[in-house]
Amino acid sequence: MKTDTRLRIRQIVEDRGPQRPAELVKALGISAQALHRQLKLMVEQGTLIVQGKPPRTMYALAGVADFSRAFEWLDKKTLRENPKDTVCETRDVLTARLSPLKNLTKQGLSPEDLPLLISTVGEIGNNSFDHNLGQWRDVPGCWMEVQVTGNRLWVCLADRGQGIYGSLSKTNKGIKSDQTAIETAFEKFVSGRAPEKRGNGLKYVKNTILGDADRGIACISGSGVVQYGNWGSDCESVLKKKFVTVRGTVTLMVWRLG
Repeated sequence: MKTDTRLRIRQIVEDRGPQRPAELVKALGISAQALHRQLKLMVEQGTLIVQGKPPRTMYALAGVADFSRAFEWLDKKTLRENPKDTVCETRDVLTARLSPLKNLTKQGLSPEDLPLLISTVGEIGNNSFDHNLGQWRDVPGCWMEVQVTGNRLWVCLADRGQGIYGSLSKTNKGIKSDQTAIETAFEKFVSGRAPEKRGNGLKYVKNTILGDADRGIACISGSGVVQYGNWGSDCESVLKKKFVTVRGTVTLMVWRLG
């Protein structure tokens, strides 16, 4: 019976994301005392981790990234200002925040992977500015957040712009859907900024991810979705727990540490 309760707790947290104890009590129909006994055991076993402090304590799956703040920011109907700690409101701010990524080598990122990570993060982030000039939904900027869980490094980038279809369809009339647009962006040499001969960036990102078995990437823009790499399905799973469609673009990458 206790094992069944722990399995139910795990399933709820996996499906819904980090949960407060009160939410779990309501979902499970058990007492707070019984719940806390199970939560304590699951933390000791390494199944769950504790986030925050009372009275805002939440329980999340160990080893799984939590980008709920990014997803809430992206999903809000309107915004008047950005959180300064995670949103790069200009390209200069984005560039400045790439430099501290070198400290990730202390957490297990190989020195050989560091320049590849910086270049792929920079490429995706720069796309937010290249393709959304004057086209932001409200506030400009690119959300950039890094998390480390176990032996995995996760990077989330998102913007509240016009989306990949909105950008590419202006200069590529053959693009008729969000899915075609996102596949084209990652797999072909195209540009949403005529008459510039650009468009190699996201193909470079894809090829970098495919260059190692322990990497992955997923991206959603509008209703279009792509994922690449052996761990791409893990990234897609995290995104799809929140989104079916995205107004703008959200990308999640994962790299192995150690």
